[in-house]
Parts: sequence; C-alpha cells; structure tokens
Amino acid sequence: MTSLRAPRFITRLAFIAQLALIPAVFAACESEVTAPDANLVEGQLTVDASSAVGFTYVTFADGGSVVSVTDPLVSTEWDMAFQRFTVKLNGGVAGPGDVAGANLANNATLDTAAVLALTATDADAAFEAVTIADASAATFIEDGIAEDKNAWLNFGAMGPVADPTSAWKVRLADGDFALLRAIGFVFAPVPSATFEVRYEPAAGVLTAIDTVVANLSMGPAFIDLETGTSVVPAGCNWDIQVSPGADLLLNADCDAGTFPLAAGEDFSQLTTAAEAPDYGGFLSVVSGAFPTGFDSPEGVFWYNIDGAMRLYPTLNVFLVRNGTTIYKVQVTDYYSPTGGSGFPTVRFQQLQ
Repeated sequence: MTSLRAPRFITRLAFIAQLALIPAVFAACESEVTAPDANLVEGQLTVDASSAVGFTYVTFADGGSVVSVTDPLVSTEWDMAFQRFTVKLNGGVAGPGDVAGANLANNATLDTAAVLALTATDADAAFEAVTIADASAATFIEDGIAEDKNAWLNFGAMGPVADPTSAWKVRLADGDFALLRAIGFVFAPVPSATFEVRYEPAAGVLTAIDTVVANLSMGPAFIDLETGTSVVPAGCNWDIQVSPGADLLLNADCDAGTFPLAAGEDFSQLTTAAEAPDYGGFLSVVSGAFPTGFDSPEGVFWYNIDGAMRLYPTLNVFLVRNGTTIYKVQVTDYYSPTGGSGFPTVRFQQLQ
C-alpha cells in the first residue's frame, strides 16, 4: 500500500518556516491591540464665554476650535456652546444637529469640602478612568427645556443682579402671550425686581415695551403680565411670582409657561411670542446632560461653596455623542489665567 505521508525532511522544513513566521504574527497582533487610532481626535480649549449677549460655539473637529455661527438653530458646524456657566449641545431644541450627551456624574456624591479639595490630579484620574465601555450603560439625551428659577439673574462677586440678555416667550395664565426679561434686581434699601414686558393678546401682535416694578419689601410679588401690575393672588389672575430670595415661579396650575429666546432673537423686534416649540410651567432654560444649575455637585460648576462668590468645577465627566461618534468631555476651570470669569477650560477625547 502506498503511503501518503510527506517526506520527513520536507515536514521539518515546513515546521521551521512556520516558526519563523510566529514573531511577525504576534507583532502584528500586538500592534493592532496597542497602537492608538490616529483618526481619534482630542484637544483642550479655554473658551471666551464671558459675553452676556450670546453663546460661543465650539467644534470637536481637528482637535477643537471656536467657530463662527450666525444662526445656531440651522447650523450643524458646532457641537457644544458656552455662555458663562451654561453649556448646550447641538440637538433637540438647541440646534439641528444630532448631538446628545450623558452625565456620568462621577463626583455627584461629593460634599462642599471635597469639591474644594479637588486637584488637577483628581481631574486627570477621573478623565482617564472613562472608556468607551461607559457609553454602553449611559443614557444619552438631547437638549430640551428645564427649570431654573434663577435664570433671570447673573451671579458675580457682589451677588445676584438682573440679566437683561436672557428673555422668554411666555404663555400667560389666561391663554394670551408675552415677552419677558429682567432689567433690575436690588436687595436694598427696598428689595425690588424690574422687568420689561411686551404683551400679546390672543390672535394679536406684541405691544411696545412696558416696564414693571415688583416691590418685594413685604414678601413675594405676584404679577399679571397683561396689565403689568402686582395683584393679590387669586386663582389665575397672576402669571409670575418673584420672591425676595430671587426665585421666579410661573403660575403652572393655570398653564402659564415659558420658553427662552434663542441667540439672535431680538426682544424689541419680535412680532409674536406664540410660536415657541414648547412652554414649560417654570422659568425655563435650554438644558440636557449638562445641568444649568450650579447649586449641587451634579453639575459642571458649584457656586459659592466657601462664601467667596466663585464657581468651582465639579470635574464631572460627560459623554457627548454626535451621530455614531462619542467623546468624553470635562470642564476643568471657569476663570482665565488673569482671573476673568466666564472662561471655561474644556478638554475632550474621542472614544469612538
């Protein structure tokens, strides 16, 4: 019977040749595992978001940069936007993009002392700990509207002051509409809040600007925005309530609600307040994964936790998804090297 076994010397030669290939195969596998993907971008920016007029827009492309945006509601050239302590993403009610975020809230359980003690080393450790595996368990949300009772104020070294650059379309308790913005807030000698209002009757047009002063010396004031007067609250006869503690509430039980004006919408030139995509039963802000509040460790910043009237970064890490691309993002400071406020430093790294 004829044997089909190959000659022994040929078998030995083939085996030796295969052994010679093993180092190359392992080298190729190791390269595939450890070599970084050159197409994944990362970067760090200190953004001048100190303007009280509008947002500063940022793209992650090519290592990150500030981009000029004429109309954020139609532009897909931006990923994130910053205005002082506020962050928004290009998706949902904030823009036409496909950008959503997730707050990993890694420092959300810290108390004030622990946040004050955070260092650059802590920032690095939190940032490096986040991998693409965290995205599978994350809940991504687009920007919508959220409540912020203090959104009509700015906070500086001397405490809260009115922010006339923030304004709202308001659905009134009686079904009519108005525009609203604050132009003054004082604690002493007589606590008061001053607003500008443009009233719009049903099926009508916005009136000229009317000035409304709420005297807060006796406690909260209840204001009827149609007449521009303070009233004794009774059912649906009022639209907004302002407290001496600077909280602003809506008469939500009577379906009053607000939607913030977008950058580029002129308070004095708008012809209607009746075309908002939604009206929240509260003083609303555009918000999503990046909280607008700064009174807890869950947000981007925590305000005045040592009595110094300063904003402190919580060093929470966020995920930002643009289509199928995912980045990790962390804000590490709020002040410029010379101490100017409204200069957040943000770093990011593409994970996918």
